[in-house]
Amino acid sequence: MKKRLLVLLFICMMSLPFAIPVIANEAVANEPVIVEVGEENTINTEMTRIYYRNYHGVLQWRLWGITSGKWLTEWANV
Repeated sequence: MKKRLLVLLFICMMSLPFAIPVIANEAVANEPVIVEVGEENTINTEMTRIYYRNYHGVLQWRLWGITSGKWLTEWANV
C-alpha cells in the first residue's frame, strides 16, 4: 500500500510542471523598424534604437539608425 502511494505521489510530482501554466513576459518591441522598398523592388530593413535624454527637465527621444550609423530623427519631446 505504501509503495503504491509513493508511486502515485512521484507521478503527481513529475507531472506538476506540465499542469501549471507558465506566464511568459511579452516581448515588447520599443524599437520601430523602418522598411524601405528600393528601386529594384527589394526590401531594405534598417535596425534602429531609441535614445532618451532629460534636456532641461523635459524627457526627449531620438531615433538612431544602427545599420546606417546616423540619426534618423531630431530630438522630440515625449
